[in-house]
Amino acid sequence: MNKYCYIFAMAVLLWQPAIANAEDLDKETAFQKALQNNPTYTAALANIDAADGSRLQASLPPNPDAVFEIENFAGDDENEGFDGAELTLGIEQTIELGGKRSNRTKVADFSFQISKEQAKARALSLLAETDYAYMRLAVAQERMTLADKRLALADKTHNIVKKRVGAARSAEIEHTKADIEKGAAEVEQRKAQQEVITAQNDLARLLGSMDATDIGVDADLNNLPELIEKSTLFDALRHAPQIQAQEFAKMQAQSSLDLAKSQAIPDPTFGLGIRRFNENDSTALVAGISFPIPVFNRNQGGIKEAKANMIKADAENHAAGLALRQSAIQAWESFAASLVEAKRYQNDIIPSARKAYKQADDGYSRGAFDFLDLLDAQRTLYEVQEARLDSLLNVYEAKAQTDFLMGTHKTLIENLSQANMKGLNNE
Repeated sequence: MNKYCYIFAMAVLLWQPAIANAEDLDKETAFQKALQNNPTYTAALANIDAADGSRLQASLPPNPDAVFEIENFAGDDENEGFDGAELTLGIEQTIELGGKRSNRTKVADFSFQISKEQAKARALSLLAETDYAYMRLAVAQERMTLADKRLALADKTHNIVKKRVGAARSAEIEHTKADIEKGAAEVEQRKAQQEVITAQNDLARLLGSMDATDIGVDADLNNLPELIEKSTLFDALRHAPQIQAQEFAKMQAQSSLDLAKSQAIPDPTFGLGIRRFNENDSTALVAGISFPIPVFNRNQGGIKEAKANMIKADAENHAAGLALRQSAIQAWESFAASLVEAKRYQNDIIPSARKAYKQADDGYSRGAFDFLDLLDAQRTLYEVQEARLDSLLNVYEAKAQTDFLMGTHKTLIENLSQANMKGLNNE
């Protein structure tokens, strides 16, 4: 037993400097790092640039064709060699009718708008994840501090009991129970240490960093967030980027139908050139026009597909609105319930548990209480402190979700996104 305690003590001593020397990261800096370095958000920004390129490409008319023809050469008699050859040099241009280019550009423009809204949604989601990961690390650090205090408390109790047993004032079984409590505290300390490491890695991943060992946060867990009004949350949903993206998808589906209908109209091709007659060294202009005859293909399938996609886009828009509202209800209800719970632990339960432990500790020292009373008060204090930290995790998880739905960090996202786009365009 002593061997394992020594090994554990050395591990704690080696680990503690890493926490003590960790770089304290404020939340605003964490948000900025996430938006600047997170690869998934960088990919979302690149999608905007790609959609802008597609929009430009869709607005361009078809290129003209250069035409070169040679006729009546390498034949018999007067057409032998190139003596009777006719050479034509010309240009042909297809003219798009029915608003094809305009409709094509509209479809691409809506893709551009959709990609922008999707990038906003990804940014808001990223900041919500970062916010929760940040507070999760803060809670993990607090849990580590709590575990250290529990171990110190168990060690103190162990020493008191040891002295009382040595003085024949307590039974040997109390010493055994004190050993068990101290061992349990050591196990909880190791679990708390692992939780800190896990939380550091999660936050580092969101910040686009491979090294998590130097990450620490400084958050006041006693300063609980304020609950927003439910009506305010629902009002914000109308401007959520997920909803805006679905609205653009509906308009894109209508433009796709217009494009499909315009593609049923045949496009004429005009040609103009000059022809040289080698037989008499004369030249003349030539002109022509051609166009497909819409006998079989009038883009019937494309029109049918576009109509079905309109119905699909409308249904998906309605479904997204319902899902977002349901998520908002669940997030708000969870926020409200967990906030009440956290305040109850912070203001009532933990102070009462501390008072009960102090009374039991003082009473045990005087011999007024037995060891089971002290041990029960000690365990109760630790359990309610742990429960408070669990409730805080629920609070900050729900708060991060409501911030995501409300678009709380839109201004920060817009400012940093412009800087990121400039960086991408300069590469």
